[in-house]
Amino acid sequence: MNRRIVSAVAAIALVALIASSASAQTGIGLRYGSFQPEGDYITMDAASAFGAHVALGFIPILKFQLGAEYLKGTANYDYGGGLVLTDQDYQSLAIFADVRYPISLLPLFPIKPMIGGGMNINLMTYMDRATVEEAIGGGLSDPDPANFTKTGYHIMFGLLFKPPILPFSITAEYRIQKIKLEDETVSNNGVLFGLTFGF
Repeated sequence: MNRRIVSAVAAIALVALIASSASAQTGIGLRYGSFQPEGDYITMDAASAFGAHVALGFIPILKFQLGAEYLKGTANYDYGGGLVLTDQDYQSLAIFADVRYPISLLPLFPIKPMIGGGMNINLMTYMDRATVEEAIGGGLSDPDPANFTKTGYHIMFGLLFKPPILPFSITAEYRIQKIKLEDETVSNNGVLFGLTFGF
């Protein structure tokens, strides 16, 4: 997982350098939020996530973003039939692309509502049922989480604050994300704050 994090951050930095030279409306930013993964088998207390992004302004009325977010927490798994695992590691590195549409309510007003959505690739460490049953069947009482790469999608809505003249913007959003796993769909919903420099 650590190697994946380094690779993802390097990829984002490379995209940022390329985009910065290609578009005057490009920004580079950081993001921080709190998410709560939940599914048929998994429950988890809210966990902090952090990441970085590149904002691309190819079309004036739309905001494109590429980025990555890392989340780590402790999850409980209840597969039914008395098969329960508690306090297990859960990690997710989401590499995403999305588009956002800020809605101008008043001319020159610095706060705008926004809506959007996109796709994500999730590098995950979690306890799927097949891995657990195989491990327990092989005599392991405490199986290790398995690594998976899964796709997902998300929708979001929130607020964009862009002060006049100053070269930064702030976003606050609520995001609903769905990730299709081996035998369930995990909802990874939460609040996210972003700070973008450069436009």
